[in-house]
Amino acid sequence: MRHLMSALSILVLALVLGCGPTSSQPAAPKPHAPGGSDGSDAGAGTPAVPGCDPADPDANADQDGDGYSIAQGDCDDCNPTVNPGAIQVPGDATDYACNGMPGVVAACDGALAGLRDAASLAKALDQCDPRFFLSAMLVGPSDARARKVVPRFGVLQPRGGQAMALLSNGIAADKSDADFDANVEEDPGTELSVSNSYANPLPALVGAAGCSQSQPATVNDYTELVVKLKAPSNANSFSFDFQFFSAEYPVWVCTEFNDEFLVLQESAAEFATPTNIAFDQQKNPVTVNNGFFAVCTNDPSKLETQHCTHPVSGISGTGFEDPPLGPGGSIPGGSTGWLTTTSPVSPGESVTLHFIIFDEGDHVLDSAALIDNFRWGVSVVQTPVTAPIQ
Repeated sequence: MRHLMSALSILVLALVLGCGPTSSQPAAPKPHAPGGSDGSDAGAGTPAVPGCDPADPDANADQDGDGYSIAQGDCDDCNPTVNPGAIQVPGDATDYACNGMPGVVAACDGALAGLRDAASLAKALDQCDPRFFLSAMLVGPSDARARKVVPRFGVLQPRGGQAMALLSNGIAADKSDADFDANVEEDPGTELSVSNSYANPLPALVGAAGCSQSQPATVNDYTELVVKLKAPSNANSFSFDFQFFSAEYPVWVCTEFNDEFLVLQESAAEFATPTNIAFDQQKNPVTVNNGFFAVCTNDPSKLETQHCTHPVSGISGTGFEDPPLGPGGSIPGGSTGWLTTTSPVSPGESVTLHFIIFDEGDHVLDSAALIDNFRWGVSVVQTPVTAPIQ
């Protein structure tokens, strides 16, 4: 009873002195995660830094330590995820970039179809913001015929914007393209050059277990697009969509004759050396032996091909849905279907991505990779993950 009376006395005193919340003195706003992840509206002006004063008259101060002051355009100097170095988040009402266009990420690939230069290919990936796009270049032999910005690829439409980047170790074209040669594509394929052998970028990368895949020191029909970026100040990850196609399927499944698609990431906080971030559940690189290669027709004579789950009608018009022209049976090539890779990044750091495709073992039979919809993410991820798009 004495404890109860004491507690009541303290409560009455607190109310008299105004120490607790009342109808005329609301509680201080609760900090919440950027983007309203706690169910609230994370609009600019919500303090995210303890002790920060949003009314601080010093326009040159950087209270949230994000590298920007109010004088430099920071519209919320109490929230380190909001500043002119941030990216807008689609569908989010917060003006992260302080440009008055919350939720809007500008597109830049509307007039690029048919172009083959590195900068246009990078824009086709949906990376063009000058704050974050540093440079793009082509490495290796990189025959111009093996790369192109495309507005579609057969029945496949862009995942973001109005165009996609198409990389190939043959002719980068679908059946509606004037560059498509029905006599060679995609099987027996195009030999871009008899003398364009190039160093294997990851000769120690292990192929699919049990397939006796040798990793040659040199590879053929090599195309590599290198894109250098700066991560936005509110980015903790990035994602992109891709689809791999190959005429190596099904005859050359589980052999040394394999085309390979790699995406290598270099970023100081995550990977000190170029590391492949596109793979299946078993960390196998993207080839016809990849576990996600499922848009295809099972070959009853080959045990390693019994994992097709989607018909090749899903890639109609690409050329990879056709059976081989020469010896090799009547079963067509195939595809992985659309996949998404998400990988970690640190805010503000430099990131280099290498998109690479090549032929292993010989020059014949073609493969291609369609890449699109690169976007920055505010979510934290620990390791790279590749998964099918449902």
